[in-house]
Amino acid sequence: MAIERKVAIVTGANSGVGYSIVQRLVDESPFPLTVILACRNKARAQEALTSLQVHFSARQMQHIQNNKKQQRVFHAPELKIELVDVGSSSSVLAFNARILAQHDRVDFLFCNAGILPSVGLMWGKIFTDMFKSPRDLVTRSDVLVQPKQYLTEDGIGNVLACNVFGHYLMIKGLEEVLSKTEEDPGRVIWTGSMTAEKASFRIDDWQGLEAIQPYESSKWVTDLLAIRLNEEWAGSDFSDSDMASVHSAGAGGDASAASSGSETSGASTPTRRITRSTSKTAIATNTTPTTTTTATTTKKHIISLCTQPGVVGSGIGGLAAWIVLLRLALHYAVRIIFGEHNQTITGHHGAKSNVYVALKQPVEKLDYRSKYGSCVRNFGQEFLKVEKVVEYERSQAEVVVGRLEALRQEVLVAKK
Repeated sequence: MAIERKVAIVTGANSGVGYSIVQRLVDESPFPLTVILACRNKARAQEALTSLQVHFSARQMQHIQNNKKQQRVFHAPELKIELVDVGSSSSVLAFNARILAQHDRVDFLFCNAGILPSVGLMWGKIFTDMFKSPRDLVTRSDVLVQPKQYLTEDGIGNVLACNVFGHYLMIKGLEEVLSKTEEDPGRVIWTGSMTAEKASFRIDDWQGLEAIQPYESSKWVTDLLAIRLNEEWAGSDFSDSDMASVHSAGAGGDASAASSGSETSGASTPTRRITRSTSKTAIATNTTPTTTTTATTTKKHIISLCTQPGVVGSGIGGLAAWIVLLRLALHYAVRIIFGEHNQTITGHHGAKSNVYVALKQPVEKLDYRSKYGSCVRNFGQEFLKVEKVVEYERSQAEVVVGRLEALRQEVLVAKK
């Protein structure tokens, strides 16, 4: 009897971590998959599709030739392209309608697409960091000159729209099909960032319109949203014990080996340190208003998990090619010589954490209050880093998610 295919959606699947999520998910999956490459650019999506088809054809041929040696079956995937611009609510709503018309279930939604706009480098800061904070120089993005956000056609900051709101709109539109995966919760998997910066976030500027580092602010919103969604999906009568029974996600975070057989770091550790960007001003303005706008929800059979890919040498940031190449050389050097394990560098290594939380069984072994990070040892051996999001505040998350929901309702009314 044919095994039913599980359905996965990967946004930003045409390159980098998104492309590698598709590749690794299929390569490591014990079940057949339909994978939807949710991309903005049709030509680039087609190039990625062709490349993936060649890769999977080779994998299937290898499996046939070495069938007796295979420890598990390789399932050739069904690959589809669906165009969507996560920065446009009209595009996301149209995408949702097409998915709902074609699929009665979605098992995995990888919220991976995003932007990090930059207009140059802070050369003075680069030279200073070389002597004062060399680790920050190779692990953080605050040497990039990030322009202030502009408003999209929906009146939303462009970085927040692409990195957060578009995915929130997608998730809410697909909640019912995500909740129909009877044997396992639908999994919403966020590609977060190790640079998610609470100190870059202000509740009175929650979209980061005035932020010096809007990318870091948006990634902190991602952390808040990824955790808060679990609380909402547990039902309006949420309690910590409810979360333990619905998602079984808060018990300590399993760090056992992923399907690729790579190592892990062991116990969970705090995910944020007090950074040099933390200031009295940032903390003072990070107070939470007493009023919130939240939607009452019924229980959903879905879990939300956040990952971070380490430092991947992708084209994000829009830097010149020679700077990207110089940066790659620097990242390899600090990983090999100094053992800086966050230097994943390739999309393949960066995608490890995404695929790990997608395929990990049982789901009770996953901790929704932790962020799962991809790491690589000096000479390329992968391992997983599990870190508690210790600065999470439910009251702050309620405000942010309430405002995202209010924006969603405004969009829905405007698009009628």
